[in-house]
Amino acid sequence: MKPTRYFCSPISLARIVVLPVVIFLLSSAAYSQTTITGTVYDKQRNALPDIDVELLDNFNRLILNGGRTRTDGTGRYQFTGLADGNYTIRVYAFRYDLEDQEQRIEVFTSNARGGPGVGFETRDFYLSPKKGGLRDAELSVIFAQDVPKDAERAFAAAEDHFRKEDASAGFRELQNAIGIFPNYFKALMRFGSELYARKQYMEAAAAFIKAAEVNQKSATAMFLLGSSLHYAGPEYNKAAKSALDQSLKMAPNAVQVLLMMGKVQITLGDYQQAEVFLLRAKKASTVKVPEIHKELSQLYGNHLKRYKEAADELENYLKASKLSQEDERKTKAIIANLRLKAQQS
Repeated sequence: MKPTRYFCSPISLARIVVLPVVIFLLSSAAYSQTTITGTVYDKQRNALPDIDVELLDNFNRLILNGGRTRTDGTGRYQFTGLADGNYTIRVYAFRYDLEDQEQRIEVFTSNARGGPGVGFETRDFYLSPKKGGLRDAELSVIFAQDVPKDAERAFAAAEDHFRKEDASAGFRELQNAIGIFPNYFKALMRFGSELYARKQYMEAAAAFIKAAEVNQKSATAMFLLGSSLHYAGPEYNKAAKSALDQSLKMAPNAVQVLLMMGKVQITLGDYQQAEVFLLRAKKASTVKVPEIHKELSQLYGNHLKRYKEAADELENYLKASKLSQEDERKTKAIIANLRLKAQQS
């Protein structure tokens, strides 16, 4: 009896060779489930919400899927499902006038069989004020108040209520604190900020006016006053400009103040000065701030008729933003139209 011969086509042989490799790679991916998390604070250990955080690979490239996030309301960020390797966590704090910061981290896990395992890494950040920014200006000024104990207790209760998202109780306690001590700077600032967040701009402006009277060296109070007046309506933009001028004298490199001044100058019709302030904001920022590029693009396209620069800035806006596919498609169409106008002009 002749021995049975088994023949394998080249395709079958390739499958036999490749299949174990695929299974190994899939199993490695399945079990490489490291999570990197942490909290972003300022130097006073205040947790910072809405901070941009990026995760880069060993070659300083942004991780494609889920490599960009923002801190939540408690200042926490999180990246999940990560394979073993070397990473860089980069924190961008332009919204708070704090210095950007990064940390390197090596992820190495191992299960009982010697393969990739499950890991959990924590990396917290403590950010320093940016020179010439709002926080730097605030910290350079010594301001102290002798606050009545009852007012302090009411303010602490208000903060607790806002943390628990009980806004009505928070506002009630803030009003109690200010009623006890009308010049209570921290309470006035918090009261104005909460009103500002709810787009009650005239009421917010009233709180910031009082706060600025109490502490005349507060760049933040003047900035928030200027912002509130700007958003309250075009008729208040001259007053907004005056407040922002005062803020810039104390914090000349504050990105958000320069950006707001650019917006105000556009509303006032002084487009040359608007460009000056927006370019200063762009230069002062260490990362691409979408809003700056958007304002510059609209300034160049709508008012100065410099279409190539408008298209360039809109390209920068597109790269710096998280747009939906539909919004990205629309933005690219606008860019193409601006480039066509630039060729025709």
